Amino acid sequence: MKSRRICLIVPCFDEADSLPEFYRRVCGLADRFAENSWEFLFVNDGSRDETPHLLDDLAAQDPRVKVLHLACNRGHQIALMAGIDFADADVLVTIDADLQDPPEVVADMLSRIEQGFEVVHAQRGRRSGETFFKLTTARLFYLLMKCFGGGDIIPDCGDFRAFVPAVQRTIRSFRTPHVFLRGLFAQAGFRQCVIIYDRDPRFAGETKYPFLKMATLALDATLGFTAFPIRAISCVSLLLWGISLVYLVRSLVVHFVFHGTVQGWTSLICLLFFFTGLILFCMAII
Repeated sequence: MKSRRICLIVPCFDEADSLPEFYRRVCGLADRFAENSWEFLFVNDGSRDETPHLLDDLAAQDPRVKVLHLACNRGHQIALMAGIDFADADVLVTIDADLQDPPEVVADMLSRIEQGFEVVHAQRGRRSGETFFKLTTARLFYLLMKCFGGGDIIPDCGDFRAFVPAVQRTIRSFRTPHVFLRGLFAQAGFRQCVIIYDRDPRFAGETKYPFLKMATLALDATLGFTAFPIRAISCVSLLLWGISLVYLVRSLVVHFVFHGTVQGWTSLICLLFFFTGLILFCMAII
């Protein structure tokens, strides 16, 4: 394996309990592949515990450690995107600090990069320590994404992946306040592959993805990476146009056959449905 510059991009939010063990394990990984030069880019996502101080201490004693402090908590996806913006290496790896994604799997990723792949996704096989509710909602999310047309997104694949600078430049070009990196990487193209690993239980602390954040991520994915919103709006607009046509036919029949229409009522209702449908249709095509 030829020498490469490898950067681990690690978002952190209140991970003070996990950081020492995570740092120990990534140092072991770096020692195992000492022919490469390593950088550990930690992105502090507005942590409220001792995480910022721990990261600064690590940076002071280890030149491989770089720390990017965000001014406030912006969320996991924004923190990852910030790390991708600042990283500079031959191989970039995004990984969380909670040790659910074992750093040792990076060795397999590097092997796949050596084989010529440009994006290596890590797909979860066994998911230890996760609740029935979390597993069920995750399966439901990927099922809905498939039904809505987001078929490129890899099931049970989070944000643990390796990629090369060409992919990094492509991902950087997508500037949106609602980032969904799983969709961006899956649709970016390039030569991609998937490796399967067993996900470990969280080493310490609590999950940073409660139900509300999971729902927000699912909403961003649905709105940003499927055709479902446009199709839904188009269907509603066609339905409203159909209703306006039915009312128009009904009013003409009642007026000319039964002479029982209220003056102006039918035209008002028909125009209301028609132009509401037109507005929705314009929103869909824009």
